[in-house]
Amino acid sequence: MTSSPCAKAAGAIVATAAALTLMALPALAIDKPSGEPATRAVSSIDWAAATSAFHEASADDRALTAAFLATEPDGFDDMAMAVMILGSNTAAGLPAFRGQRDAYTAYYQLEGAQVSVLGSRTHLVDVPGLTFKHQARSYESIGDGADHMLSRFGGSYTLRITCDAPTEDTRCIKPDYLAELAHSLTVVKGADQ
Repeated sequence: MTSSPCAKAAGAIVATAAALTLMALPALAIDKPSGEPATRAVSSIDWAAATSAFHEASADDRALTAAFLATEPDGFDDMAMAVMILGSNTAAGLPAFRGQRDAYTAYYQLEGAQVSVLGSRTHLVDVPGLTFKHQARSYESIGDGADHMLSRFGGSYTLRITCDAPTEDTRCIKPDYLAELAHSLTVVKGADQ
């Protein structure tokens, strides 16, 4: 039995949402297990800057935003951070979306690749036994793809790509593609509603 594209997208969204809690972990490792829980800090969102970016969007991005909002994305109304999706110049279309107040994922199925925009306004602090194992960078290879990380408006965002042919598809082995996608991001939620 084969799954429908919607079922596949929903499964990918759930898997990607679970990965949100691990967004910053490629550069970190637990040295010693501890019974003490990790603490998460909540970032302050610069709503004025997000609102300004929302109003400065191109006409094409505003049309994309309106089409996205017309789909009534799951969890969008409860979001407590600036939500960004890929802009109209990427030709990626509308994403499948799942929001959980302080984090979200927007998922795109492309030809031969999958792209997610992961957003979070929380980060780990005071994790017992957690140390840096290598210098964190904005671009990280993840085996079957890559991540491009950035901060905007007080939130942390990761663009993640996985490819069907990860060792051959240049989108997954060169940082240029994700960097271009990062520049295309457009704000959908520019105010704390």
